[in-house]
Amino acid sequence: MIDDGSLDHTREIASRYPVRIVRHDRNRGLAAARNTGFRSARNELVASLDADCVAEAGWLERLVTHLDDPKVAGAAGRLEETHLASLADRWRQAHLPEHWGDSVVVNPRFLFGANGLHRKSALEVVGGYDEITWVAGCGEDTDMSRKLLKNGYNLVYDPVPLVKHIKQDTVRSVLDARWRWWRYGVQAYFTCIRLRSIAATFYRAHFRTMFFEHVAQDVRSRNYELLGIDSLCLFYMPYRDLKLYWQTKFRPSRPPAVRPVPGPASGPSSR
Repeated sequence: MIDDGSLDHTREIASRYPVRIVRHDRNRGLAAARNTGFRSARNELVASLDADCVAEAGWLERLVTHLDDPKVAGAAGRLEETHLASLADRWRQAHLPEHWGDSVVVNPRFLFGANGLHRKSALEVVGGYDEITWVAGCGEDTDMSRKLLKNGYNLVYDPVPLVKHIKQDTVRSVLDARWRWWRYGVQAYFTCIRLRSIAATFYRAHFRTMFFEHVAQDVRSRNYELLGIDSLCLFYMPYRDLKLYWQTKFRPSRPPAVRPVPGPASGPSSR
């Protein structure tokens, strides 16, 4: 298990179980935690789970079958939400799903990083996860997938191996997650952004595309209760873009620092 400098009782609780704990002396971010996990692994095939995920029986057994093909560098299963009591959690399920549907997909755009099985040697070939650019804890999975695909490896998404997501969000935290998916995942990370690009992004991406797609989806599915958070996105996305602009204005070569996330652990658990 990788303890990414957690400030709670993560290490104490984990030590009660028969697992090896590798601890960072400070919070270094998700990409660094993943690299530590792969470097510490003794075997070629390395399975990983985020700290807020629980794998169902047969998850690993099913993923292993895909890596019988030496050209496959990674495989991941389907993530399903378990906490849907709050409006924020239901919005996350509707608009931030971490799966590619109900069928096997060979070479999807990327593999979601919450769960997966990878070849250690393949990750070493492409240089591991980028610990500088992807310190924000979002986008390291899309970046790694792009590097593996570019180097001729295949990736497989399989909906049968199931992982339960035990995350619970607030409206603020789910809006923050939506912005990070956009800024660090869907869109390439820019170390320096301009005010004019923020205005253009708001109109083309946040308003004309993202907002109307969310609203249309919620109206079709009659999830009218989600329309409020859809509308809040219009204000929160440019607010976070502006905040990033000011953070990078005088430090264009460095991404903004990331504070440890409270919870069971501040990094992924890898075995």
